[in-house]
Amino acid sequence: MSKRKKTTEHDKAVRKKANELKREGWEVKADISGFEKPSPVGRKELIPDIEATKAGAKRLYEIETPESMIPDKKQREVFRRHAKNKPRTTFHTIETSKNKTKRTTKEVSKKG
Repeated sequence: MSKRKKTTEHDKAVRKKANELKREGWEVKADISGFEKPSPVGRKELIPDIEATKAGAKRLYEIETPESMIPDKKQREVFRRHAKNKPRTTFHTIETSKNKTKRTTKEVSKKG
């Protein structure tokens, strides 16, 4: 997660998605207070906003504000490549705005 002015908006969206996943039965780690921190990814050991596991499947989530979509592109590429190379792993990007939250990308692993 890069430094951004809209951290509160970002953290609220992370918490909302993490809690939603917990209600759906996923074991959730999130890079916000109150949660265990997700595992690092890649050589630079980047931390996704959310790591969720359930029945052998893993999902990585990166929550982006409009201001972070362009600066965090390389980080999302690391997560996307990681998911492609791991069985039963998917990567999701969620873009937030003041009025809504929408899923913009879903990368499904080709293995497993």
